[in-house]
Amino acid sequence: MDSLVENVSRSEGVTTNFSYTPNLKFEDTTILSNTSTAFNSILDYVNMVSIPICLVTGVLGNTITIILMNTKTFSHFASKYFLIGLAIADTSVLLTQPFKNMFVIKYFGVDLRALSTIGCKFYFCVHRAGKMVSSWFVVYMALERLAAVRFPLKVKIWFSKRNTLIGVGLMMLLITGFTAGYSYCTKIDQNNICNPDLYDRNDPSAVMLYRLMLNTGVTLYFIGPLVILLIATPTIIISLIKHEHDKAKLSQFNAKNALARPTAMLLSVMFAYIIFVTPIGVVRIIVNYHGVNLFAVEMTWFTTFRDISHFLELINYSINFFLYACTSRQFRRGLTILLCAKNITNRRSDVRSPSSNSRSKTGAWFSKISYD
Repeated sequence: MDSLVENVSRSEGVTTNFSYTPNLKFEDTTILSNTSTAFNSILDYVNMVSIPICLVTGVLGNTITIILMNTKTFSHFASKYFLIGLAIADTSVLLTQPFKNMFVIKYFGVDLRALSTIGCKFYFCVHRAGKMVSSWFVVYMALERLAAVRFPLKVKIWFSKRNTLIGVGLMMLLITGFTAGYSYCTKIDQNNICNPDLYDRNDPSAVMLYRLMLNTGVTLYFIGPLVILLIATPTIIISLIKHEHDKAKLSQFNAKNALARPTAMLLSVMFAYIIFVTPIGVVRIIVNYHGVNLFAVEMTWFTTFRDISHFLELINYSINFFLYACTSRQFRRGLTILLCAKNITNRRSDVRSPSSNSRSKTGAWFSKISYD
């Protein structure tokens, strides 16, 4: 999936001491040199600003989400484990993302991923697995909401805590195993860069194996989750609309409201995934189909679309906290309680400190009197 994408690209790679000639063949996945243009410089500055912002806001938001999901406010929330897993996966992607970017490599003067072969392989295993796991946690949420609106009497059985953890464990095992196997071609190249696609390009069987792994990765990361979401999301919306019009009984109407509130929150995550991940998924499908190097194509419209797609993909991993806050009253209430509890704790500590100081001063005064 990421073998072409994960190369240090025009806006992410080292731009000095490299001179590669682009060759539009599938077998050529070398790191390209930078083209000194005003447009490329603008994109470089955009990356330098956007990546730190997404990193800080995304990691902070995901951390708060994990804390909130473990409070009493969400103790009975059916999708809490999926939201916790999604936050962890998104955080892993955000934390590993900077190390593949140009300004980070230039700042340190070395590719930190290439300090050891094991570290190089581990980096791409974590980065790829984070992206794939994030996609499938969104799918799990969609399936849980689909079961809630279509089979409300069975959803608690199908998505019980035990079944949920088993499903998450199997998914993690499958993806971790795939990314570990995919790292067979991840090595440190002659330029001391952690390269995820070093294999014998003169060996047809090696090329075929690499392309098979590449297409499987794209399917696990984008095609499979997108197909499921495109089927599940409209079905959920249609079911909610039917509940909206079914007001024959007051109990049914109230049940609809109780169902719609968490569904709206989770639907926002599904829509965000479709909007922000689809562009980069389309880019990867196109280059894989035509068998070209993602970064060897120098057409302005394509490079622009490619870089914008990468930026939108990064937003996908850092925006969920804000979606929860905008679409869920329960989430906002839990966030308010969390912040108020912290403020109360700080105030209590501030109140206790002067009293303790006064008591110590009083004790010293009495001691002095007794001594005198």
